[in-house]
Formats: sequence, C-alpha cells, structure tokens
Amino acid sequence: MTTIAVSNIKGGVGKTSTATALAGGLKLQNQKANILLVDADPQGSIKTQFGLKLHASQGDFSSFLIDNSPFEDAVQKVKTEAGPIDVMISSRRLSDADSRMAAYPRRDETLKLRMKKQDIKYDYIIFDTSPAMNLVTLNVLTFADYILIPVTMDAFAISNIKYLIDQVKVIDEFYDKAPEVLGILPSLYDKRLSMSQQGLEAVRKIFGKDFNIFPPIGIDSTIKKAQVKKQFIYEFPNSRAAEQYKGLTKDILGRI
Repeated sequence: MTTIAVSNIKGGVGKTSTATALAGGLKLQNQKANILLVDADPQGSIKTQFGLKLHASQGDFSSFLIDNSPFEDAVQKVKTEAGPIDVMISSRRLSDADSRMAAYPRRDETLKLRMKKQDIKYDYIIFDTSPAMNLVTLNVLTFADYILIPVTMDAFAISNIKYLIDQVKVIDEFYDKAPEVLGILPSLYDKRLSMSQQGLEAVRKIFGKDFNIFPPIGIDSTIKKAQVKKQFIYEFPNSRAAEQYKGLTKDILGRI
C-alpha cells in the first residue's frame, strides 16, 4: 500500500484538483488497482467535487478518525471510466478534531493506529489535506509515505514550500517515519505572466537541487467544468490539464 498526502498550508493552490486527478489517474494506469481518496479537510471539497452527501446514519473521515466509527461506514464509491474508486468524504465536524482529540494518547498518530486495525487492501491512498498544520494534517503526515506539494507561482510560494519541508524534517526527528517529498508541483500556472515564469525559475533555483520540480499544471477551464459537472478531469478529452495530470501520474509511479 502506498499513501500520498497532497499538502500545502495555503488554500487555493489546487490541492483538491490534484488529489482527485491523481486518484483518477492511478486508476486509469491500472484498472485493477484499489484506490481510496480521503478528504482530510473540513471544507469538504471532495464531497462537493463529486456531489456526494453525508446522511445521518453514515460516517465520514472525521467519525472514523475521531470517534473510531467503522471504516466501511465512512466509505463511498465514485465511478470513473476505468472503474470505481473509494472515497472518504469530510465535513465541518473535522474542524473540532484538535479539541476533541486533546486527551487522546498519541493523538498525533491516531490515524496510523486506526488504519493498523483495519483489514483493508488498497494499492493507493491519496489524502487531500487542510491548508493548515493542525492535528488532522499532522496525523496524515505521520501516516503517509509521500507528500506532494502543489504550489502557485506567487509571492508566498517559497515560504510555503520551506515551511512544509521544515515540518517534514520535524516529523522525521520525532516520529518513526516521515513522508518522503515526492516533489513540488507548480499548479494553476499561467505561462503568459512574467510573475509565473519568474516564480517557477525561483522555485527551481532554490529547491531544484534537492527536490523534484514537476512540470507545471497550467490554467485550464476544464478543471472548473469538471467540478461543476461532478466529473473527473479525464472525462474531458481535449483538456490540456488532463494530459498534464496523466503525465504527473506516470512520473509519480516511476518515483514510488
């Protein structure tokens, strides 16, 4: 089982688009693969992305993580052209995790302990994380094998990347394992803007020696269309972003 956290402490950098595209891309590459996509953000963007609903009798990621509710009750299925993938949605209840889990022993490794008790056989688990280094995000990072960092080429890019890499170093120091940095993904990239070009050059110069910088994912209206139509990006055959995400998926598979 390979676990990947898609993470950045800044919102609006394409974390959800990247997490869903990666999950769908992995399924396209291997139709027999069992894939779980987890929304670890209380905003619940994956729920909105696919038009899923949380019923009163149903669990979600917060109920599994915080309340130790049955794993299978929190999982729903989403159809792709290559077959179904499992999805664990989120809700606003996850925002209470820090206070509700305050007295838990090893509360920052609760997810790891919960998962160890499950008889699950996924080939890949992809996490869409919150834009905050809170207890839930820490739980994901102490469990994940890898971290993928999507980042927009703006004034905050360098500092956000440095912060996340520093956090990975802290996890490596204090826990059994830390996620390996798969690379930095320039997202929502507009090659027409000099600011984007200069930002990408700076990221490559500062981080390129130590970390992989993936080819950028450009701005593409089909990303929004996919969200509106509750579909995966790959269902739009003329989408540049779909081809770029396919390339990203193949690149990641070559690295893991």
